[in-house]
Amino acid sequence: MTEYNRTANPLNKPGGVVSSRRKHREKLSAQGAGKAYRKFYGRHEHRVAAEAMLGRPLRPGEVVHHRDGDKLNNDPMNLEVLPSQAEHTKTQRRDPQGRWCK
Repeated sequence: MTEYNRTANPLNKPGGVVSSRRKHREKLSAQGAGKAYRKFYGRHEHRVAAEAMLGRPLRPGEVVHHRDGDKLNNDPMNLEVLPSQAEHTKTQRRDPQGRWCK
């Protein structure tokens, strides 16, 4: 089995595991017509950007809010870290029909 893995296993050749995972990630990114958060190596991009902005990991329960309502706009000026989901809910607005507004 060791010899097979070293010489014949297609996953260990160029185009194997790493490149196939990258292709899979790229194929799945930007799916959902803007309704899903993009991911960066398995983590939500806005959370990674917020951690870089703060210079520390997010604490359990902290929520990242997009000020302009655009989930794909991960500019640090557009992100706000809130201490809880309850605080995040207070920042959201509903229109007269009860739908969430941006």
